[in-house]
Amino acid sequence: MSGIQDWILKEFGNRVVLGFKDGIDPETHEAIKEPVYDERVVAKFDNIYHAIVDADNAYSATLGCAPSVKHTTVKPSGTVAKLAGVSEGMHFHYAGYLIQRIRFQDTDPLLPALQLCGYKMEPDVYTKNTVCVEFPVRAAHADSDQFASAGNVSIAEQFATQAFLQKYWSDNAVSCTITFQPEEGDQIADLMKQYRFSIKSTSLLPYSGSDFKQAPKEPITKDVYEARRGQITNDVHAVYDSMATMDQKDLDLIDQSDCIGGACPVR
Repeated sequence: MSGIQDWILKEFGNRVVLGFKDGIDPETHEAIKEPVYDERVVAKFDNIYHAIVDADNAYSATLGCAPSVKHTTVKPSGTVAKLAGVSEGMHFHYAGYLIQRIRFQDTDPLLPALQLCGYKMEPDVYTKNTVCVEFPVRAAHADSDQFASAGNVSIAEQFATQAFLQKYWSDNAVSCTITFQPEEGDQIADLMKQYRFSIKSTSLLPYSGSDFKQAPKEPITKDVYEARRGQITNDVHAVYDSMATMDQKDLDLIDQSDCIGGACPVR
């Protein structure tokens, strides 16, 4: 699975973690905050999981082989999710509205088409012969009152979401990068201790909005997004195809009879 946050919000109208309740760690007997999950989401994931296991058992019996050891995983997903326009793996969108910067070799034939379409671009400040192009992006459900992004979802909810997917969905370890605000740093040790038997493959990263020049992702407001979108005047695919067609006409080979020794002159 990938695009999980978008799918849950679209399917159920809210996130999987509804809140937290007081609990006790069964081993240390210390007080903890246990997540409260939406039972509808729990049932959906559990039903899909068992349907997959049943299907595997049926296929394995037909093929006369042992059933699979593992059936499910969460795709970490970076590029693929961006192309599909969905949240990445189990992660929340970085922001509701953002500038996604992508770097191109300065000789890339796509750059002239992007420039003609109105995308902002500038030389990369870190790497020579590289151009940084800015793409305004709107997350799915960005205006929903249940929408949460890496910039405002709590560290506790992210841990709880990873634990949920590990328990009800994924046979493999759920890979996750949890972002946190400076004031949440003192929660990390307790949360890692609380979920020590539930999750693994967890990374932590301080959330950074626009602290770096030409950051890969920079949160923006809805107004800035709409202004940037208004500057994009053409479809890149169409412009690129028309440019490629023109270039091809310029490179048409002359009559084959003029080719000498296998080398044909170009008009």
